Amino acid sequence: EALLREVHHRVKNNLQVITSLLRLESRRRTQSETKAVLDEMQGRIRSMALLHESLYRSNTFASVDLAAYLENLATQAFRFMASAHCVVQRHLSLTSVAVGMDQAIACGLLVNELIANCFKHAFPDGRSGEISLELQPTADAAQWQLRVSDNGVGLPADFESRRSGSLGLQLVSDLAKQLGGSLTINPPGTEGATFTLIFHPQEPAALVLH
Repeated sequence: EALLREVHHRVKNNLQVITSLLRLESRRRTQSETKAVLDEMQGRIRSMALLHESLYRSNTFASVDLAAYLENLATQAFRFMASAHCVVQRHLSLTSVAVGMDQAIACGLLVNELIANCFKHAFPDGRSGEISLELQPTADAAQWQLRVSDNGVGLPADFESRRSGSLGLQLVSDLAKQLGGSLTINPPGTEGATFTLIFHPQEPAALVLH
């Protein structure tokens, strides 16, 4: 157990070093597009580092409380992404469910991408709003619903054509497939943007220490 704690601690520290290097590189760049890419990469790495930190601080190494992890991730994302020029509130409705590390990482990356997408597109010109993150069981208790939504300007009419050119949205689709779930998106022209993933949480594999 001590060895596993040390492994998670060192992985977390190494990921934080990579994040720091990307942050330093971002500050050196003058092109806004390059800075945005480096900032997005920092967010993705921070979401993985946070999971290893959570496992390091817990007494379990194969099981992750997905609700607690996503709450910490959302808090961290808001701290790094929120702008002084607009007020964006967060609303969390999360029910605890235990998943394995692989599913937790996929969910964390997916949520990080969707929250970043909300901050980037939902509230232009400094307007205020709210981003919601929900994790709840469906009527079929075997399946769960993970939803990220906002009350911003909504999706553009050409959203589907833009979607293929967005690395973040491609990553979201790939992560949904990796989770074995189905992703639905509200159509353009409706209020706000809503991304809903229905997936089957997998029981954490038993960890045997020799």
